[in-house]
Amino acid sequence: MTPTAQHPTPNTVSTRIIKNELVDWSALKYIQQENFKDWTLEAKQKLKTSIIQNQFAQPFYVWKDPASGDIYCLDGRHRTLIMQELVKEGYEIPALLDAIFIDCKDKKEAARMVLLYSSVYAKITENGLFDFAKMYELDFSDLNEGFELPDMDMSHMLGAREENDIPDIIPQSLSEKFIVPPFSILDTRQGYWQERKKVWHSLFNSQESREDTELIAKSGQSSAVYELRNRMRKATGVDPEWDDIIAEAKKQGLHIYEGASIFDPVLAEICYKWFCTEGGAILDPFAGGSVRGIVAGLTGFKYCGIDLREDQVKANHKQWSEVPQNKDSFVNVGWFTGDSNIVLESMSGQYDFVFSCPPYHDLEKYSEDPADLSNMNYEDFLKVYTEIIQKSVSKLKDDRFACFVVGDIRDREGIYRNFVSKTISAFQDAGMNLYNEIILINVAGSLPIRVGRQFEAGRKVGKMHQNVLVFYKGDPKNIRANYPEIKVDEFFEKENKEVVML
Repeated sequence: MTPTAQHPTPNTVSTRIIKNELVDWSALKYIQQENFKDWTLEAKQKLKTSIIQNQFAQPFYVWKDPASGDIYCLDGRHRTLIMQELVKEGYEIPALLDAIFIDCKDKKEAARMVLLYSSVYAKITENGLFDFAKMYELDFSDLNEGFELPDMDMSHMLGAREENDIPDIIPQSLSEKFIVPPFSILDTRQGYWQERKKVWHSLFNSQESREDTELIAKSGQSSAVYELRNRMRKATGVDPEWDDIIAEAKKQGLHIYEGASIFDPVLAEICYKWFCTEGGAILDPFAGGSVRGIVAGLTGFKYCGIDLREDQVKANHKQWSEVPQNKDSFVNVGWFTGDSNIVLESMSGQYDFVFSCPPYHDLEKYSEDPADLSNMNYEDFLKVYTEIIQKSVSKLKDDRFACFVVGDIRDREGIYRNFVSKTISAFQDAGMNLYNEIILINVAGSLPIRVGRQFEAGRKVGKMHQNVLVFYKGDPKNIRANYPEIKVDEFFEKENKEVVML
């Protein structure tokens, strides 16, 4: 009776080896194509010399297709090619050689095993890998399990593919599958990010200040800073310093939130899609402007935002009501006025995702309210900030994520306060573990205007990144079951009736 391999069960390691048997090596069939590996003349000669000196000392690894009865070589293709040459040169080689039969349920699984048997004499080629993956419908994530990808340029997998960008080889780019590549660095300067951001801004008015004011953002995310700078440059013939821009803006009666910035809708979108359950409820304890709520509603999520400023909450509701695409999502999105440290205590219900961008102490002053965190000394700020995090986590269901977008802040002496680590500690004390730490690279914006003076004055480099901290509450083993494949098939209609895919 032919022995069979034991299929593994959870928490066990079994064997795929069925038997060791002599096979006709010249009749073996192959799963991989000829261009699968880059076989140099030097590598070829090394293998040939090794076979002559050491003889056939390593068996073939093979799989027998039960449907056709064909025996496929999983490891040893180049040895058969060398031995064919040796036969032509007059060497005597046995017709039957040792082979280890491996258990595979189908040809796709056999193809995956081919990738696991790496060769020291040949290197897998880029085109060979793509052709191979396409032929056997292998997901690229499968190739990382026990297999080291070849050193090659795979940048064409990052963004949306161009018309001539080998569409017959790559089944899906990372941005097509995950909105943007799910790397530990998110680069908002990339074309795929900026194009998506333009689509979002075409769907709603993303201005975060009141209707009768104009936002000048030091971050450079508002076009107003460029318009004002250009007017000043034209009038004076030189590039103005940021302090001069601020002074001129105040002369013109423009309302300024110094250091404020508009939240990036693409960042909100990917955080919801990546870390919130499908159609789940999102809690935002430091709501601020309308962007995070509007993006939640338009992507099919429920949203509850809390903000201390009544005028901001009213403005958010007004902006959401004016978004023509909100359709039936209106009741699922709402902002509430109040101090999160108080409001969260009386709130009922549980949420699927906690997501926010908290105030950076006194870096941005939002109001004159004493309860506003931006008006507190740093010790009191941290105390209340930590309490709000704890109360937010208590409203989060088990086996769920939380995400805070933060950045470090300096004290009055210019020394960093280590605010990022303080945030991590607050979540850990609340019972959540740090799961992902992502660096968000921002567009330089007006930074080139300001960095020269600040660097010369105190050697402070220009900061153009934030930390996207992702925490998890529960057992990470349950993530796959609770977070299915990401869907990026929403369609929104622009004012010109052009259909745009998000």
